[in-house]
Amino acid sequence: MHPARGNLWRSLIELQTTLVEGGAAQPLLGQFMALLLEHTESAQGFLVELLPLGASARFRPLLGTPPSRLEELLPERPLGEATRLDSFLILPLRSGDEQVGLVGLALRQGGDDAGLLAQLQSALTVGGNLLAGLRTEERRKTQATAPLPRKDELTELRQVLTSVEERLWDWNVPGRELRVSRSWRELLGYAEGELEPTISMFRSLCHPGDLPEVDQLIRAHLEGYTPSLEFTYRARHKHGQWVWFLARGRTVAHDSQGRPARVVGTDVDITARKQSEERLRALFRAIPDLLFRMRFDGTFIDWNDESHEATALPPEAFLGKKIQTLPLPRFLVELTLSHVQRVIRDGTLDIFEYDLEQEGRGVQRYEARVVRSGPDEAVCMVRNITERKLVEERQAQLIQAEKLASLGQLAAGIAHEINNPVSYVTSNLNTLAEDVSRLVPLLRLQRELLEGRAGADRALSPEELERLREQWKQADTESLLTELPEIIQESLTGTRRITEIVQSLRSFSHGDTGRPQTVDLNAELESTLRMVWNELKYKCEVIRDFEPLPLISCYPTQIAQVFTNLLVNASHAIERHGEIRIRTRLQGNEVMVAISDTGKGMTPETLSRLFNPFFTTKPRGQGTGLGLSISRDIIVRHGGRIEVQSTPGQGSTFTVYLPTQSALSPGA
Repeated sequence: MHPARGNLWRSLIELQTTLVEGGAAQPLLGQFMALLLEHTESAQGFLVELLPLGASARFRPLLGTPPSRLEELLPERPLGEATRLDSFLILPLRSGDEQVGLVGLALRQGGDDAGLLAQLQSALTVGGNLLAGLRTEERRKTQATAPLPRKDELTELRQVLTSVEERLWDWNVPGRELRVSRSWRELLGYAEGELEPTISMFRSLCHPGDLPEVDQLIRAHLEGYTPSLEFTYRARHKHGQWVWFLARGRTVAHDSQGRPARVVGTDVDITARKQSEERLRALFRAIPDLLFRMRFDGTFIDWNDESHEATALPPEAFLGKKIQTLPLPRFLVELTLSHVQRVIRDGTLDIFEYDLEQEGRGVQRYEARVVRSGPDEAVCMVRNITERKLVEERQAQLIQAEKLASLGQLAAGIAHEINNPVSYVTSNLNTLAEDVSRLVPLLRLQRELLEGRAGADRALSPEELERLREQWKQADTESLLTELPEIIQESLTGTRRITEIVQSLRSFSHGDTGRPQTVDLNAELESTLRMVWNELKYKCEVIRDFEPLPLISCYPTQIAQVFTNLLVNASHAIERHGEIRIRTRLQGNEVMVAISDTGKGMTPETLSRLFNPFFTTKPRGQGTGLGLSISRDIIVRHGGRIEVQSTPGQGSTFTVYLPTQSALSPGA
């Protein structure tokens, strides 16, 4: 062995000692590399520092020139053993459990790498320590040369700390001292010196109802069960009111036996938030409905029942349970879950109704409204609508009664309207019977002549032709050929008129199917005009000003009833002769129907009472006073409105607005 090689271990120990005593790592690394090259008789070598993952480069060359392919050799994790690359033997440098660098030595091919690696283990450990020392030196230099905060930054930081300091409290646990900030005292109305800095002061101000939970949470933190302290409590103001605080704290010091010695924290005034929550709870309590939140899988996560409805199970039986596991009617479980899941999935409002048989109460009807309240939950509001349904049914009966009353008033006119076509159809049939009786002799003669020619192919004799001509003249057949088509056509027209009147009467008197239908309001107006024509034709000129309208969804018989009431009222407002103008327009998202008359008009007092039930300006026995009231209710339930303009002596205009999109309220 070369004499210098025997001194390798002593030299490495000297390097390690110099580093520990505070020597600069950079020159020590140069000496370390020189010792390795001399000991291994290497012509050249290199030393690189491995950089942490995520850095812009994989390594930083410190000494020598590493091979260009070193980057390709480095895997995601540092090398764990010696590796050959080109003419270099690459060895890892470690500091503790961390690999901090690589050293490469250019050795002769065919050498004993394993034996050399065993000799160099101590040297590689020293090299790793030197490299770790270099990192420490550079980190210290960076911290030493970091710019100090500017004056304005320090001022801003001081302001922030001051605002936080005003809400701080500091609890000396063994000494039972509690110091609170000026802001804490002022918030409760106390001046400096009015409160003792003790934990007893805090307990005297804390609401008695909050103390048990506060004590429990503080004890859990002091005994190490919770890493931090957090609780809400009420503190009594100097003038008697209660202030809500949210307290957060943490142990920052322990005594010699490891017990908490000092706890510091902050208090936040949450009185406004608590008041808002209380108002919200009061609002929920004021809603006479059952409210609950449910997850997509059917789990009840909240329950608030102010409806005072008897439920199959107590409220606590629902929280945390899946609706599928509860002893509820299966149809209700499936119905509720399907609507909740649809709302969570689609994010739309959903409304559905159902009936339940209840002991002692009979069938109860409910309406449920569901809306999504989170990514995996929905809120459902359930209301008993039994009374509302009864009212709607009574109202429907009232509407039908008014309809029948209107129908009774129109019966005479309808009978007259039907009687006219019936009369001329009957007259035409009598005329047709006479004409047929005149044709019978001619037809019989033709039959006689045809039978006499049976089996023979010859012309009629002069006597036979003369008889035929005479009979043709007696029957006046030429006139019949002209009259008969006219008689038949007039009769067909009359029967069609009768059919139209009967169909309009049937539509008016029959109830709706229970579902809205898509209709053309212009066609509905034409049908209604046929119904009331006998009320109008003797003293009114009807002017149609129709524009094309989109189809709308409505209950057509109810809308026809509104038009009937308005048209009949318009005719009654005209005393001798006048004009009724009907206009239809599309205005934005609404269709408009305006019915104007040139009648006597109305006073402001009459207008103010016009839609009151049972109010009428007609003589006793000629009106029920329900027509306009019911008409307005029908239009409102269709999502529309009705407006009136009238001037005494100048007539009135009733304008109906209906939405083009369906806006029907339940029960319309």
